[in-house]
Amino acid sequence: MKRFSLVIISVVLFLGQMVMTASPIYAQEYFTCSGKVLDAVNGETLQGAVVKVSDGTGSWTLTDVRGQFSLRLPKGEIVLEVTYIGYKPKQSRLYLDANKDLLYFLTPFSYYLHGITVFAESPAHRLRKAEMSIERVDAQVVRRVPTLFGETDLLKVVQMLPGVQSASEGSSGFIVRGGSPDQNLILFDNATLYNVSHMLGFFSVFNTDAVRTMTLYKGDIPARYGGRLSSLLDVIPADGTSRFSLDGGIGLISSRLSASGRLGGDNLTYLVAGRRTYADLFLPLAKNELIRNTVLHFYDLNGRLRWRVNDKNFLHLTLYHGKDRFKMSDMGLHFGNSAATLHWNHFFSDSFFLKVYTTYTNYNYDFYGKTTEMSMDWISRVQDAGLRVDFSYQLTTDHLFEFGYTSNFQWFQPGQVIGKSDMNSGPQIEQDITMSRRQGFVNVLYFSNEHKFPDQRLEVRYGLRFTRFDNVGPTTLYKVDSAYNLLEDEGEVIPSGRFFHNRHGWEPRVGISFLATPNISIKASYSRTSQYVHLLSFSSAGSPLEIWIPSGPSIAPQTSHQVSAGVFATLFGKNYEASAEVFYRNLDNVLDFKEHPNLLLYDKIETELRYGKGKGYGLEFLIKRNNQDLSGWISYTWSRAFRTIPEVNEGKPYRAPSDRPHNVNVVLFYDITRRLQVSVNWIYATGQPITLPEGRYWFFNELVPVYTERNSYRMPDYHRMDASLNIRLEKPGKRWKHAINVSVYNLYGRKNPWAVNYRMRPTGEQYLEMTYLFSVVPSITWNFSF
Repeated sequence: MKRFSLVIISVVLFLGQMVMTASPIYAQEYFTCSGKVLDAVNGETLQGAVVKVSDGTGSWTLTDVRGQFSLRLPKGEIVLEVTYIGYKPKQSRLYLDANKDLLYFLTPFSYYLHGITVFAESPAHRLRKAEMSIERVDAQVVRRVPTLFGETDLLKVVQMLPGVQSASEGSSGFIVRGGSPDQNLILFDNATLYNVSHMLGFFSVFNTDAVRTMTLYKGDIPARYGGRLSSLLDVIPADGTSRFSLDGGIGLISSRLSASGRLGGDNLTYLVAGRRTYADLFLPLAKNELIRNTVLHFYDLNGRLRWRVNDKNFLHLTLYHGKDRFKMSDMGLHFGNSAATLHWNHFFSDSFFLKVYTTYTNYNYDFYGKTTEMSMDWISRVQDAGLRVDFSYQLTTDHLFEFGYTSNFQWFQPGQVIGKSDMNSGPQIEQDITMSRRQGFVNVLYFSNEHKFPDQRLEVRYGLRFTRFDNVGPTTLYKVDSAYNLLEDEGEVIPSGRFFHNRHGWEPRVGISFLATPNISIKASYSRTSQYVHLLSFSSAGSPLEIWIPSGPSIAPQTSHQVSAGVFATLFGKNYEASAEVFYRNLDNVLDFKEHPNLLLYDKIETELRYGKGKGYGLEFLIKRNNQDLSGWISYTWSRAFRTIPEVNEGKPYRAPSDRPHNVNVVLFYDITRRLQVSVNWIYATGQPITLPEGRYWFFNELVPVYTERNSYRMPDYHRMDASLNIRLEKPGKRWKHAINVSVYNLYGRKNPWAVNYRMRPTGEQYLEMTYLFSVVPSITWNFSF
């Protein structure tokens, strides 16, 4: 309540400041400068374009979903600058002596000879915004970064941002500021995704042809979002174009194709995209019978409809479905995601509008196998249905209020195994091992305000989020005492629909930005977040065999307090941007397993979990270059992450699995000519902590390992270099465009360990064996668009 009172006092002070400074403003003669921003190629409206006055005052605004903007400005000569991610900026000089209505057409950078925009957003806009620890990248940048098998991958680019690291070699999982993979909230058009991997993590579920932009929030998460401790990855799908277009690519192991256009008039547009791997089509050519009969592939489908009902109402429908299939001999695995979002935008006025999202997500996997005497089928599923209502109200050009309500119902089926056995001497025996289903119901209210002070040098963002989480039947409830022993061995059966337990919490968010000079800003932020769902993973490599469980009477929600501060600057005519950030995180009820836990299909999982404290801290440095023949970014992160859990490691602090102190990312793009473009990236990271035995002893002819401190050893350091060459083959001025992309993953053949296992020689001596996944992996892809 003390923190809540401080927030209320801050609100009163800010409103008072607004009132005291209002009188001199209205003493001047003001006019309205409004207009619309469109794509010069396809005529689409550009939502989120930055329109600012380039006179040092810092007045600016963003276009709405209709591409419209409005600024209230004093009489006189002004210079308006319009910028949008991935587009060439445009300036215009005009004399404002009456209300004016303007029209701007911006041209995509892909129509120019050289240069792309890295994290393309106006540098001046980024300096003034009271937000930090945020990176925005558009699909154009993602397509330039060389990746595994030549398949452009959004999550592989996320792993190259400051403060972010890959969970393991080739994996789509990522860790942010020493967190764990399940502490990242990943949204695709506001639908929550619980697993974002294809082919055990080597590909992600995001087809870049169906993605417009992505935004990564590393701790400084807006008040309208929550539910995870480390980060939010908000992925915005691409809309269809008003003119028919066809895009695709054919690679060595996968291909993709997308089509977009309009239906009827300009009010209804569509986009459909598909992707499939076809490595399994070549497996029948193998000499080995086992490989010849192996099935290995994935596919995914994307759909997007945008309907402009009228000037005040817009509807968007986003659909996704993806599936993986692996089968070798009598063993197989199927898993996949389905997601849907229906999004309605309504404009009450130019300053007050509403967004409503209804979402649904379904993630499931099915693992099966059989022998001559028995068969087994393991099924698991996570479902999430949500409603989101967001209001935005711009009281004045200095205040943007946001408030709303979110509700999600979650179904968790951790695992069900059906085993069948055929006995020679009797009938078939069937055994059903089912972990109890669990349900969670989350309801959220939030409020936030972005306050720009009259001199435009100081901006403050503050908000408050209230979350209530309810456990709902049917389930079997297992409670434990302080020593994690079951209070009732058989548990308590909770009937369907019964609300039997709840938790709630307040989550304040505060951010401030001060423009010290026109090119330097100082920022700070604080956020409190809570997490009510948890991932019990058997591997850091993004295995689909994972168990999601909600909080409950004996599983406490995790909470995090994070403070950040940093200096941000634009250099050399704003062609360069540099930043330095420091952060500190304090975590409560951080979750880990007891020594030698029983996790596989164990319904009484409450007895295997342990809780304690966690902390993380670090420094992040970033320098990036935009809009030149040579562009890209270089980042260095130093961070530490520790846990202290009374029942683990004898109660002494130990390294978190994500404690990897040093991380370097170098990502460079160079346009040699209009037709030849080179991309190179180099990654270095400290090795992942692991627990190894300090000794061994024989017990009844079994060699038993002796473990001491948890995570006291490290795997070898990770580093690799990737490179690609893009050769554009089209003729200038033609709609038909195509290019050949040649890429090499792990250019110098570094053997980075993926797993560490102990093996035994025939003499009985044990030795440590490291498993490597990839050496040099070349690939070639033909990309085209029409």
